[in-house]
Amino acid sequence: MASSRRVGVAAGIILVTVPACLAAMAPLALTATSPDRSAAARAAGWLAAEEPGAMSAGQQADVMVAMRITGTAPKALAPRLAALAKAAPGYATEAGRTAKVVLGVVAAGGNPRRLGGTDYVGRLQSQQSSPGRYGHTAFDQGLAMLALRAATGRVPAGAATTLTGLASSDGWNFGLDAAAAPDIDSTALSVVALSAAGTPCSATAIRRARAWIATQRTGTGWTAYPGSLPSANSTALVARSNIACGSSAAGPLALIRSLQQRSGAITFTRAQPENRLLATGESVPPLAGVSLAKGFRPG
Repeated sequence: MASSRRVGVAAGIILVTVPACLAAMAPLALTATSPDRSAAARAAGWLAAEEPGAMSAGQQADVMVAMRITGTAPKALAPRLAALAKAAPGYATEAGRTAKVVLGVVAAGGNPRRLGGTDYVGRLQSQQSSPGRYGHTAFDQGLAMLALRAATGRVPAGAATTLTGLASSDGWNFGLDAAAAPDIDSTALSVVALSAAGTPCSATAIRRARAWIATQRTGTGWTAYPGSLPSANSTALVARSNIACGSSAAGPLALIRSLQQRSGAITFTRAQPENRLLATGESVPPLAGVSLAKGFRPG
């Protein structure tokens, strides 16, 4: 998720080594669609060096999700969960941010309804700007739907209906303005969110969106900014949308692997090695064959 407009979208990881990641990798992760478990584990190993105190609450949440996906036991995420509990009250002020907290807590085996005395699922529900519409952006809506799927096992039907109704002819944009042109990141995330809600990928909105995404490929990947180099962030979202629909993510994953350094870190683009924390964290799920449409299970 490369856009600077996004709220609290960042990544990090827990303190384990690459060998530990490989040894502890859960059976679920081993059955993922088109995964590259070795690359995912190397990315996790790099992120493992990041200290909890150096991260925002959003980064803490992404840490927990990435590590759970690559096989870290929930109890090993306890230090991250404690750090998240302290930072979450002031962080979860908007739907997208609250959704990230919920995802992180669930990944760590915690109860998002009782984190530090706060019900973050209830807070997320209260952040609907209208029935079925969470927050104001595609990332608010998409992350909220994924968080509710992870926390409760289902996405409210109204959320899927609302998101479908906000699509343009080709996809979605950051502001969820059906009259405006779509963008890659918002469209790919919306496909994943609708899949989490049980919308079939043969549905008109998803089918059109995926067809449009296919036309937007830039060289070996995708970018949020037309004319710029393919980025790991946007390409990771496209990979997740493919995985959510049961399609091969081999193409997008090839670009992500090409951006992975010897350390395991993944750079934003070939020309922009900065933002490695964000790019690496966002690349772990698709590398492990996980879209989050099925919670932390493959697919």
